Amino acid sequence: MQRTCQRILEVNAVKEVTTTRRILLLLPTRRDSELTADILEKNGISTTICDTPAALGKLLSLGAGAVLVGEESLALGAQAVLVQALSRQPRWSDLPVLVLTRSGADSQQAGDALAQLGNVTLLERPLRLAALVSTARTALRARERQYQIRTYLDDIERVGNTLAETARRKDEFLAMLAHELRNPLAPIRNALHLLGTKGQPADEAERLRAMIERQVDHMVRLVDDLVEVSRLSRGTIELRRDRIELGAVLNSAIDLSRPLIEAGRHQVVFDLDDNPLVVDADPVRMTQVFGNLLNNAAKYTEEGGLIELSLELRQGEAVIAVRDN
Repeated sequence: MQRTCQRILEVNAVKEVTTTRRILLLLPTRRDSELTADILEKNGISTTICDTPAALGKLLSLGAGAVLVGEESLALGAQAVLVQALSRQPRWSDLPVLVLTRSGADSQQAGDALAQLGNVTLLERPLRLAALVSTARTALRARERQYQIRTYLDDIERVGNTLAETARRKDEFLAMLAHELRNPLAPIRNALHLLGTKGQPADEAERLRAMIERQVDHMVRLVDDLVEVSRLSRGTIELRRDRIELGAVLNSAIDLSRPLIEAGRHQVVFDLDDNPLVVDADPVRMTQVFGNLLNNAAKYTEEGGLIELSLELRQGEAVIAVRDN
């Protein structure tokens, strides 16, 4: 059904499938536009009549399959509107412009249209109806291919963005694991060195052995994370929650940071709540969290500093604080 320009402009939202398959008409007279629209509509081609170049410009901003414009209308402002609209179209777009010309098709206006508008087809009057319909269909088919290319380019961009995001998550994941795998090595190496020293008391040797065992378990868990390659694309870390005693977790975190603490000759004061505090959490992740906090305190506190670690029950919540001077 034929639609007028005013009717279209009053609609708040126009579906793309409609706008991209229609031909906008701006011919010398209203009667010319109505007769042409009737012919095209009877052949299954959707049209919209524009009475002025300004109206044509507004509808072009909503989308169009092609434009059919009279040579006379180009001289009255339509060409400037088209040049402006086409300058804003994306790189994939090349809007077909059909120009009805006077006999001879060699006017200055037609030549300017060919030079400035790009994808122009000149239709010399008088024009056979079959030629008009055929040219209009050819223009719309070409326009449809452009929209297919746009969809293809959008798909490529989405895939590219997905791959880039996957690569970014993988890099972050691997960087985090590399950092976390390095942390347990220092206390293990330090404990092995002490175990190799003669005259170690049995209780101290047992403490060092238990510490090595904890840190090795920690590393095994991190290696398990690395092995699960499928999580690299998702950028996720699995939480293995359990009922854990926070005092033991913090002692493990101190073990993790002890080489940096000792290298800086820092004093660590651990203020532990009298009652065991049990929470539902992942022990390895909790050790990582507080080990990193203690590492930062040890790294950025001047030599011989004081690091305070506290754990207390406050209004039903376990509160842990790391302070340094």
